[in-house]
Order: sequence, then C-alpha cells, then structure tokens
Amino acid sequence: MEQPNEQPNHVLSTYENILVPKNEKMSKLRNVLLIVIASIIVLSMVFQDNLFSELSWTTQVLFIPVVIWVFTAGGSKNAPSPIELRFHNDYLVLYRPKRYYDKKVTRMEINKFMYKDIDRILYKSKSQRIHIYGTASVEWFNYSKDGVLPSQATTDKTTSGLCFFRTSAAPEVNFVSEIENHSPIKVIVEDR
Repeated sequence: MEQPNEQPNHVLSTYENILVPKNEKMSKLRNVLLIVIASIIVLSMVFQDNLFSELSWTTQVLFIPVVIWVFTAGGSKNAPSPIELRFHNDYLVLYRPKRYYDKKVTRMEINKFMYKDIDRILYKSKSQRIHIYGTASVEWFNYSKDGVLPSQATTDKTTSGLCFFRTSAAPEVNFVSEIENHSPIKVIVEDR
C-alpha cells in the first residue's frame, strides 16, 4: 500500500456524498412488512386462495396506507463523508477514513491505483460521480461496534473493477482539474 515514508505530491481533502437511512427504525419495519407481504403471497399460492381478501375490510383498508407510509417515510438521504485523493508519482490513493455502508459496516478504506493500471477515469456530470476503472490494491478496516479499528486489515486484496464517489458534497472542488493537474490521467467527462 502507501509507503509510510513516501509523502504524496498533492492531497485533496474534501467530502463525498453517501447514502444513509433517513430513519433506521423504518428500515426494520420495512423488512417486517416485506416478510408479511411475501408470506401472504406465498401462502396464497400454496393454499390457492387470496389470503389478503380473507382479512377484514378494515384490516385491508389500514394495511395499504401503513405499507405506503413505511416505504415513503423510510428511504435514504445524502450525507457528507470525508475523503482524500492522494497523488503520488506513480499512483493515486483514494482514502476514506470512516465510510458508513450500513448499520453493521463502517470502515476505513485505502484504495491504491497505480496510474498504469487505471483503464479510465470518468466524470458523470449529471449524477456528479467520479468513476475509476482499473485494478486497485485495497485495504479495508471494518470498525468494531464500539468504534475501534483493528490493527490488521479486514480485507487486503488486489481487485479489478469500478470504484466511485459522489462529488455533490463539494461543489466548490473541480475534481476533473484536480485529477488532471496532479496525475497523468485524462478524465473523460460524460453528460449523462
């Protein structure tokens, strides 16, 4: 990974937008409702009878608004999360000190891309996302429930594919210029 004694040529410290649940309790309630709905459908097929129609009309009338309310009150919202782009002579590091994925997974990420292994970097202007395609060496450290980082990486591997981040949390930063001015990579700008 990043050598401790090797200083980057340039560090861009900023924020990305990540999706977090609006209401964690609604997410749990949504899962319960999905199980109930799936059970009604499966049991209706097993017994070859519409079990929903077997419920009283008041239960039917109340069930539908509750389902609509739970699915619209839940959902996700954008929240800023710190990131750093570290530009070295031969490689780029996308560093995320603490990125929330879900209630069970929050992790520190160190994603190292050798410039020669980057197939392309794409900026999607409408969705405001930077996509980095290529091969990366990744070290991910999952935080424990009490917020402590392990001394050994939870994941340490080389992988090919896509790594992306949302730029909408930092509208003042011109990510295309930053990448092009501090690395040998030309960014492809896409308007869709």
